[in-house]
Amino acid sequence: MDVRRICFLGTRTPSFDATSAFFRDVLGLRNVHAGTDWSIFQLPSGRGDFVEVFGPGHDNASVFPAEVTAGTVVAFAVDDIVGARAELAAAEVELIGDLVWANELFHDPDMTSFGWFFFRGPDGNVYAIQQDGRVA
Repeated sequence: MDVRRICFLGTRTPSFDATSAFFRDVLGLRNVHAGTDWSIFQLPSGRGDFVEVFGPGHDNASVFPAEVTAGTVVAFAVDDIVGARAELAAAEVELIGDLVWANELFHDPDMTSFGWFFFRGPDGNVYAIQQDGRVA
């Protein structure tokens, strides 16, 4: 597997409003989505690189796994997400849910080749693998 960088940090917190305000107002991250129990902040490192804040009421497990009731998930960027998933499965790593393609989830053809999946590491924490093959 060829990991390129860390491309996502997601956190579920009961302090949703305060955490979102911190990322926006103190760290100066650009808020690209603000919804009930879900805020997305663009990172300057790449088009598909984000910090996302989830409140306790967010329940779309395709976006953030239900197994994470509080805490943080980090995603690693790869160029071949299908191959990466196969490598983890061959290593008998616990895969959580299916491979999610953003264009299917959000019904947005501009998001073709942008996908992710979750897995549990040997430390018991949940992590993600993400691919952003969209042309800039």
